[in-house]
Amino acid sequence: MIPDPIPSELLARYLSGEADEAQRRAVEAWAQDDPANANELRRMRELWDLGGKAVDVPKVNVDAAWTKVESRIADAEGKGRVRLIGARHWVRWLSAAAMVAMLVLAVRWFFEPSTITYLAQAEPKQIILADSSRTVLFPGSKLTGRMGKQRAMHLKGRAYFEVRRDAQRPFTVEAGDLQVTVLGTAFEVADYDTARFATVRVRTGHVRVVAGTETVELLAGDHLRYDKQRHQLERRPAPPMEVYGLRVLKFEGAPMARVVEQLENLYHVRITLGNERIANCRLTAEFNDEPIASMLEVIAQTFGLNVTMNAGSYTLEGDGC
Repeated sequence: MIPDPIPSELLARYLSGEADEAQRRAVEAWAQDDPANANELRRMRELWDLGGKAVDVPKVNVDAAWTKVESRIADAEGKGRVRLIGARHWVRWLSAAAMVAMLVLAVRWFFEPSTITYLAQAEPKQIILADSSRTVLFPGSKLTGRMGKQRAMHLKGRAYFEVRRDAQRPFTVEAGDLQVTVLGTAFEVADYDTARFATVRVRTGHVRVVAGTETVELLAGDHLRYDKQRHQLERRPAPPMEVYGLRVLKFEGAPMARVVEQLENLYHVRITLGNERIANCRLTAEFNDEPIASMLEVIAQTFGLNVTMNAGSYTLEGDGC
């Protein structure tokens, strides 16, 4: 969740020197709380100082203007001169405060990132976010977020994330009742409206999942399922074969018959096993979007097999396991 920023009116009072002691402490505490806040305050002060030196604003003699107003009131009422106690002071302050407030809002509008929305319809969509983190958004999914001093995303559907590490800016994903927080890691979140369960899978790194009053820490290889009806988090064992993103494959003791089936589906090729004993071999390996020929060569070397290619089809031959 993106926290509310400090009120622009409070910054205006602080920069114009009109803040009281409590307000000054509030602004300074806000600046000390986060380096990004301190940078924003510094930027505002520089622009305020620059505006006081370089902005060409027509000069107005406030004292002379109020003298004329007082004389006109006195002439109209026949009661002599009228003294409006403190009026000039308030005009000066209101003018300064209005200028600072407008400056604060303008700078924030310019520097604060806008909300960006991504949609994936019939095909998966690969996205590079503003912080160089990467995600794959799967069909029927929507991802919304801002990538400024907070990295906060809202997900409907399913997405795989490879998050660039930034200790000063945790990366959060909200999906229904779940809030997933990371620093730098690779993980997947799935939460479709029609599904009873939402899931989180961690490929690498460390993930914190919060749902209501429950908090669960996940490490690489961990799986979590959230029951939307019972509002419960439950750890689940990892299957022997997983796909992250589009073509990141992870096998843990997966039978070669299943491995071949998965590779054929992802790469749209034909793979033949030379004998039934090869199907009994169990593969433990991870491939990160590598060419099919390279993966089959690794598999062949792992089990002492030979791989041949003919007209776009591959054959694995050898004694098997």
